[in-house]
This record gives sequence, C-alpha cells and structure tokens, in this order.
Amino acid sequence: MYFDYIELENFRQYKNTKIDFSRPEKEKNFIVIQGANGAGKTNILNAVTWCLYGEELHIGKKYPGLPVLNIDTFKELGPGKNCEVKVEIRLVEKNDRKIVLKRTLNFRKTEKGDLQTIPDIQSPYSDGSTLIMMRQTGKEWVPVSDPRFIINRLIPRSIQQFFFFDGEQLDEYFKGTAGKDIYEAISKVSQIGLLERVIEHLSKMEDSFIRNVKGLSSNAEEIRTRLETYKTSLNSQRSELTQKEDVKREAEIKEEEFSSKLRKSSVSRIPELEKQRNLLKEDLKKLESQIDDFESQRFDSLLKFAPIIFSHEALSSSRDSISVREEAGEIPPDYKRHFIEQLIKKGKCICGIDISDEEDKYRKEVERLLRDCSEISEISDEIISLNVEIGSMIGRIKDFKEQQERHGKNIKILEEDRQQKSKLLKQIDEEIAGTDVEQIKQWEMKRLEWQKIKEGIIGDIGAIKKFIERYENIQRVSESELKRELQKEGRYNRILEKLEFCKEAKKAASEIKDKIIADVRRAIEEETRKEFFGLIWKKQTYLDVKLDEDYNISVLHQSGREGIGTLSAGERQVLALSFMAALNSVSGFDVPIMIDTPLGRLSSEPKKNIAENLPNYLKGKQVSLLVTEEEYTPQVRERLFERVGRSYIIKFEEREEGNLAEVVPFVE
Repeated sequence: MYFDYIELENFRQYKNTKIDFSRPEKEKNFIVIQGANGAGKTNILNAVTWCLYGEELHIGKKYPGLPVLNIDTFKELGPGKNCEVKVEIRLVEKNDRKIVLKRTLNFRKTEKGDLQTIPDIQSPYSDGSTLIMMRQTGKEWVPVSDPRFIINRLIPRSIQQFFFFDGEQLDEYFKGTAGKDIYEAISKVSQIGLLERVIEHLSKMEDSFIRNVKGLSSNAEEIRTRLETYKTSLNSQRSELTQKEDVKREAEIKEEEFSSKLRKSSVSRIPELEKQRNLLKEDLKKLESQIDDFESQRFDSLLKFAPIIFSHEALSSSRDSISVREEAGEIPPDYKRHFIEQLIKKGKCICGIDISDEEDKYRKEVERLLRDCSEISEISDEIISLNVEIGSMIGRIKDFKEQQERHGKNIKILEEDRQQKSKLLKQIDEEIAGTDVEQIKQWEMKRLEWQKIKEGIIGDIGAIKKFIERYENIQRVSESELKRELQKEGRYNRILEKLEFCKEAKKAASEIKDKIIADVRRAIEEETRKEFFGLIWKKQTYLDVKLDEDYNISVLHQSGREGIGTLSAGERQVLALSFMAALNSVSGFDVPIMIDTPLGRLSSEPKKNIAENLPNYLKGKQVSLLVTEEEYTPQVRERLFERVGRSYIIKFEEREEGNLAEVVPFVE
C-alpha cells in the first residue's frame, strides 16, 4: 500500500496544497519533501495522523491546544461565516484498488470575531471532526460504513508510530532503558491483545464460577474465601509492581538524561570521566551477572550433592560392613542357592554320593548349606552392585569439593575485580562531584538523586515480585484444595468441568502468547541486526545486535563490551532506524513509511554515511523523508538521487500571526 496523494485545505500552515506521490518501485521508492525548520514538515505528518485517527500525534510545543484552522483563512473570514478544514488522502492497495479518506472539521467566526468549532454531534472523534471513506470496487466508488474499523485493520492506531515517526525522537529512543518500550512495541506488532483479553476473560469466568457455587461445606467455603483474599492481594501487588516499574523507568531515563549532559559537557575531563563511568557501570553489571551465575552453579551443586553429603556417614558404614563380609568370604557365598536346590532335587551330591534319603546325614548336611547360604545368596549380587555404587557416590564427594573450590575461586576473582572497579567508579563520582563548575555539580547532584531513587525502587520491586511469586504458589495450592473438596460431592462435577476448561484454555492461550512474543522477538532481533549492518559504516567495529529476553537492545563492540552507551548520535540514529524498519517489516502491515527529520542533529560525516546506505533501506516500500536543508545536503542528495521518485520543497511565508506554506516540486 502507498500514498497516491495528500491534499490539505486550511490545515495549519497549509491553505491549499496537494502532494502527489510516486508509485514505489524497487529502484525509486523515496519521496523527499524539503523545508526549513518551522516551515511545516511535521504538520504534514500530523495531517496524516489527523486524517486517519482524528488526532495530531506529532504535535509540537508550538501548537498544543491551538485549533487546526489556518490563521490566514480565519483572518479573511467574515463575522458569522463558516469555513472547513480538510485533509484528504488517497491510498493504493496492492491490487491497485484505491481508498480515499477525507476528514473535515468546521469552524465559525462569531460576530465578536472569536473562533468557534462546529462539531459533528454524531462524530465518534474527540474533536468533533467527520471522516468519510470511499473504496474503489471495479469502476464504482463505494462508501465505507465504519471507517475506523477499516483503518484499524489497515494501519492500527496502536502501532502507527512504526510507520509515521519523528527522527528527532529516534535519537533519544535507546538512551536509558528502553526494555519496556520495546516489549510494548513487540506486543503491539504481535497483535496479542486479543489473547490477553481472552486470558483476562477466562480468569473472570473462573472467578465467577467459584463465587457462584452454592451449598459448599464449611471447609470449602473457607478455602473459597481465602482464594478471593489471595486474588485481591495479588491484583493489588501487580498494580503496585506496574507503578513501581514505571517509577524505576522514569528514574533510569532521568539518570541517563543528566549522564548525557555530563558526557556532552565542554568542561575539561568531564565527558571523558562520564564515558569511563558508563563503561565501568557496564563492566560492573556484567561482573554482577557472572557472580550471580557462579553463585547459582555453586548452589545447584550443593543441592545436587546434599543427599550424599548428609548420608556420608551411613554410606561409609554400609560400605565398610559389606567390605568386611566380602573379605571374610561371606559375600558372595561359596554356593548358589539354585545349585544346591538342584542337588537335593536330583538326590545326588556333586561328589557322587546318594542323598535321596531324607534321613541321610549327607543330605542333612547339604540342606544345612542351603539354609546358611539362602538369605545372603538372594541378595548377594545386589549387595555387591550396591557397594560399587556406594563407593562411586562417596567418590563423587571429591568432585563436589573440587567444584565448590573452583566456583569459590572464580567468585573471589570476580569479587576482587568488582571491588576494584567499584573503587574506580567512586573516585570518578567524587572527581565529578568535586569540580568547581557549578553546572556540573548540579547535573551530578541530580544524576545521583535519580540513581538513589532507582536503586531504592529496585529493592521494592524485588520484594513485590517475591510476594507475588509466593502468593501465586499459595493460590495454586488453594485451588487444588478447593477442587478436592468439590470432588467429594458429585453434584459439583459440572462446575469442576467448567473450571478445568478455563484452566486449560488459559494455559493454552498463555503458551500461544509466549510463543508468538518469543518468535516475534527473534525475528525483530534478526531484522534489526540485518538493517543495522546494512546501514552502519563501521562494519568492523561492532560484532552483533541483540535483543534479550527482557527486551533490552544491545550492540556488542569488537572488544566484547556492550557498546550502546557509547554510540554516537549517528550510530544511535542508525540503530533506531534499523529497529523501526524491523518492527515495520515483522508487523506484516503493508503501510507507507513517513520519517520526519531522519538525519537531524547529525554531523556531516554520519549524514553522508547514512545516506550512502539508505538506498538499501526498506526496498519496495514507499518511504517519504521530511528533511531540512541542513540534512539534505548536496552530498546526501547525490547519494539518494537514484532512489528518489519525487522531490518537493516547502515554500513558506513567515508572518507575525503565523506562517503560510505550500508544497511545490523541487527544481534543481
């Protein structure tokens, strides 16, 4: 799907303008719209989202709360007169069928000269605007009765930012911890909201079935009451966990914000110290993870060998006892029970003497041998085999000691390294805090404040998670107890069947959801990696791009270090563009791309490097770039030239009360 045209009438700076887009081809899939800062580039993006969703989703500080009506049109309007704001978009689907969307909003100039909105009273949109959608069917144009449904199916509101996005914000995307943002993005592109609603609905049904059971025994009633208490507590704790994680995320963002200011400081040594501090933090994070791994291995080893350790005395005693009897020749016995039984049965000893007479003294001697060897003969093989196993078990204690010593040694080395790096980190903290530049002191003080808030909230989050884990286990036990109580009486079989169905359905939905999320995460990781190494110019500097199970993205440096904290603005821009392209590709939605200020805040060299590789970006998709003259330099234009289908420039007239703008073809 691609844009055929966008027409703006009385929308913000645009009094009357139309932008015709070229059909995306593999070799020419870019449209470039160039304009100065404030000329109206972002409002083209806003016009698109307003037309689709009734909202300007990229509104800047200049416009919040202001009506969308063009100022010049309002001034020309006579008292008591009406006018209309209109944005019309024509989209072309893969089968060349066209869709036209036209959103309008009416205004009136009162007799006093004030601006008054005339909302459509039947409008489902908060601003009172009206949306009409027409779809081409053959040669006919057919009105669509529910435009919102079709739009949400074609370009869901929840994931529009992966198709229409602001390049200025891309530079900030991976500063701080973005794991939650990425998880939410993946959840959106995975379209798993339906599964989550299914799980929530099944849980409510389950609660309803339990709550409405009549005539329970006193014991069952007590369990049901406990269950309701547990569920209420769990819901409360989960809600609190979400709030705490939001606070933690905000603290991480703020901490990184002041850290970034320190990195960019012009004060001597401060940027270098801040970079060193970030590297030390990354090293400490890695060391703590390694220490945790070795501690876990040491604990697992202890659990594995605990039965042998606690049974060591008994095992040694058993082994010694068996060994003594082996040395005495009692194990194994000289004769097998089966062999002696056969002699008695035949009535003839191995030496040839007749022992068929039951009163014969030789027969009685053979029977005595049978009695003596009978008991131990039965188990002698097992005893011998067991003794070998006991010896092996005792011998493995040596392995346990070696493992514990090895883990302890590794932990000690890592702990020493951690202490050394923590000491260096403290020295850097003190040096930055001790600078005689007041601004640096203030930034460092603020950074430390947010760091302390973050560290405090991490402890709270850990405690809440433990509470939730404990109560989830208690809840499962109580549910099993209630089930057993209900099973005691046959009249609850139907309820049990319903509860079992809900349980199995929830389990299936959760497994499907987890698998989808995991599959999409892997696909996005692979696509981001491919796009990143396709766009980046330092191909030998970085080893890999990873998206871990907590949805934190990382870029591995050739040195093996985590490199995301030290990426330049251009490299972060490449990472963000790569991630957005991956989300776009994996989402499965066929939507044109529009990027506002894709090369903003970049120096000339990164701009040239990104432009060099942009022709490989999202081939076959229509990509519209809204750029400034500083971004779209002659070098960038030269590198993109072969891929640009159409090129425009925004002409604008700056006025005291507001700018006027129009989009015209760019002529060299």
